[in-house]
Amino acid sequence: MKTAAFILSLLMLLPLSARTWTNSDGKTIEADFVSADQTSVALIMNGKEIKYPLAKLSAADQDWIKAQNPAKKPPAEVKTGLLKDIPISSSLYPEIDDHFKDSTRKASIKAFEGGAFDHDKKRLTDWSVRDPQNDRCDIYVPASYDGSEPYGLVLYIDAGVRPNFRSDWAGVFDKKKLIFVGAHGVSNNTAMPRRVLLSIDALATVEKHYKIDPARRVVTGMSGGGHMSMLTAALYPELFKGAVSYAAQSYLPGAGTFGHFPGFDLSDFKSRERKKMKWVVISGDKDKNYEEILTTSKDWKNARLDYRFIDVPGMGHSLAAAADLKTALDWIGL
Repeated sequence: MKTAAFILSLLMLLPLSARTWTNSDGKTIEADFVSADQTSVALIMNGKEIKYPLAKLSAADQDWIKAQNPAKKPPAEVKTGLLKDIPISSSLYPEIDDHFKDSTRKASIKAFEGGAFDHDKKRLTDWSVRDPQNDRCDIYVPASYDGSEPYGLVLYIDAGVRPNFRSDWAGVFDKKKLIFVGAHGVSNNTAMPRRVLLSIDALATVEKHYKIDPARRVVTGMSGGGHMSMLTAALYPELFKGAVSYAAQSYLPGAGTFGHFPGFDLSDFKSRERKKMKWVVISGDKDKNYEEILTTSKDWKNARLDYRFIDVPGMGHSLAAAADLKTALDWIGL
């Protein structure tokens, strides 16, 4: 009661909207407007607050009240679930050249332009040409997302033409409040720089429409896409907390004549943001790459990188099951 009296005393000191009110019978009163809800209006008359039914006011008064309390616009519809064929409509940086301004990224793109990994000797401008009809992505958004809090993000890179989202992954993404995005057209037949560019800009597209926690991003991939997840994390360590490769070994710089990180030195993995990166490979003894994964895992460990091999008995050359993906994401810290 004391609080109500105090608020009322303040209202009496404020320059409120004094006006003449008319009821449905034509009778008038002088009062100051305070507020209104769906059924009544609060007025100050002779120093006292009164509530009066809206329905008993004249049509003109009711219209005046509506003008003081404009209806709030409903929030934009938030799309959730598995969303397919979404146009990649945003870019991580305003200009294509900005994607590779970092010194290490410059060295990498120069290596690719020089024919690294048996690529044609093309230029960055060739790989960055956009195709509005086909540059698309698939997105999974948990039903709980309503825009009130940022979610984490998992960028996925496939070895095929379209991204694969295992149905059993949904429970992991829902529980951990993670959004999935995978670009189309990033298959093993596509030049690596283009695979990186499309994937990074698919990430930017999600972040334009959804609230994302920048400290909870991971990049993952399957087979050749697993190599790409490792390369993308190495190129953009400021974007990701970790990388997860399914059924694919990745050869470190300097590991023989075959390396998955053109333009990099091993020292690059131990400096700046990369030294904080967590690297994960998930595979099993039925995978055609299993023996090579065991060998390269020793290389990553010997290099003293924050690396983990999740060895899944019976797993073949396939995507990780939900339980194993969860183990990887738990270890990374998502």
